Amino acid sequence: MAVDMVAGAVKKILDAVVGGTFVEEEPLPAEAELARFLNVSRPTMREAVRTLALGGVLNVVHGRGTFLLPRFRWSELRYLMYVSAHEGNAVEVEAEVLGVEEMIEVGAVRLAVRNRTEDDLAEMRRCVEHYAVADRTDDVQALVGIDYAFHDVILRTAGNQFVSSAVHPYRDALLGARFRATESSEVRSRVDAQHREILEAVEKQDEDRAVSLMQAHMAQTREDILAARERRDDEVSENL
Repeated sequence: MAVDMVAGAVKKILDAVVGGTFVEEEPLPAEAELARFLNVSRPTMREAVRTLALGGVLNVVHGRGTFLLPRFRWSELRYLMYVSAHEGNAVEVEAEVLGVEEMIEVGAVRLAVRNRTEDDLAEMRRCVEHYAVADRTDDVQALVGIDYAFHDVILRTAGNQFVSSAVHPYRDALLGARFRATESSEVRSRVDAQHREILEAVEKQDEDRAVSLMQAHMAQTREDILAARERRDDEVSENL
C-alpha cells in the first residue's frame, strides 16, 4: 500500500480528534465504517490505526474496539503537537516546546562545563566563527545549521547519550519558526554575541555563569521565535 495513503489516513484521524469527532476513551467506528470515513481501503485503515497505536494515540482492544487514549499517554510528539496546534493553540504549543528545549539545554550546559575538552572548545569556536561568516553572506539556512551545531557540541559534551535524542524532536518541530526568526539581522547579532559569551563561560568552567547565560539565551530565543510568529500570525509552524 502507498505510504502517502497511510499518512493521509493518519492525518484524517488526527483531524477528527481536532474536530471532536473522536473523543478520549470512546471507541472509534468499526473497521468498515472507519475505512469509509477515511475513504481508504481496510488494509490502509488498519495500517493507519497501527501507526497511531505505536505512537500511543490509539489503543486497540481485541473484542472491544479501538479507543482514543488521553493525550498524556501519547508517546509520539509530532502527533501531540499537530493536534494541539490545529486546535488553535499554536502559540502556546511553540512556547511549551521552547520551554522543554530550554530545560534540556540549561541542564546540558551545566554538565558541559564540567566535561568539556580542548577539542570541544575548538569545535565551539569554529561554530562561532562560521556563524559570523554566514551572517555576512546572509545565508539563513547555514546560520540555522551552525546555530544547531553549536548547541549540539554542548549537548554531546554533557556526556549523556540520551540528551541529544531528547532535544531533537522539539527542535525539529520549530524548524520553520527558527528560519523565520533567523531572517532578522538583529536576532543574528544577539545569537552571535550570546554564543560567544557561553563559549567563554564554558572555557573558563564558570558553571553558574554558563547556566545563567544559557537561560538568558533560551529566553531570548523564545521571544524571537514568538515575535516571528506574530509577524505571520495566520501560519502554523511547518512541522506542527
